[in-house]
Amino acid sequence: MSPFTKLKSDIVSGSLDNLEFWGEIKDGHLVPHGLLADQNAMDDILVGIYVLEKDGLLISCNKAAIDAWGRTPSLKTSEKYCGAHILRYPSGEIMPHQHAPPSVVINNGATVRNADVICEQPNGNRLLALVNVFPIRNKDSQNSDVIGAVNIFRHNTNKTVPGLII
Repeated sequence: MSPFTKLKSDIVSGSLDNLEFWGEIKDGHLVPHGLLADQNAMDDILVGIYVLEKDGLLISCNKAAIDAWGRTPSLKTSEKYCGAHILRYPSGEIMPHQHAPPSVVINNGATVRNADVICEQPNGNRLLALVNVFPIRNKDSQNSDVIGAVNIFRHNTNKTVPGLII
C-alpha cells in the first residue's frame, strides 16, 4: 500500500492518531507537502479537509468541505480559520471564526482532537462536525515550527445538540 493510499484510508476510517503534516514557506506563503499538495487526492477523500496558513488564511479545501459548508469559500484572500458561513458551539451560541479549533493549533502547536463544532450553511442548515486539527510543521526548521494547520472533519451523527437542523 502506498503512503498516500494508507494516509487516505486512515483519514476516512478516522484512524488519526499518528498523522503528521509537513510543508515549507516559499515567498511568505505555506506550500503544503504530500497529500495536502495534491488537490485531486484531497477531493477523493469523503471527509472535509482544509488547509490554513499560520495567520489562519484558508488556502485550500476539498469538495467534501465545500459540501458541508454549503458554499465555496474565497481561498487565499481573506477567509480565516474556516470556510463555514457561521460556526456555533454545541450549545448553539455563535463561535467567532478566530476562536475555532484551528486557531488553537496555529497559536500553540497542539493537536485538537474530536471537538464538536456546528457548521451553519448560508441556507440555515446546520451540520454537527467532529473536528480534528493538526499542525503543519516546517520540515526545514530545526524545531519543526508550526507554519499552518489542517482540519479534518466529518459529520458527527453520534450526538444531537440544541438547534441542529440536519
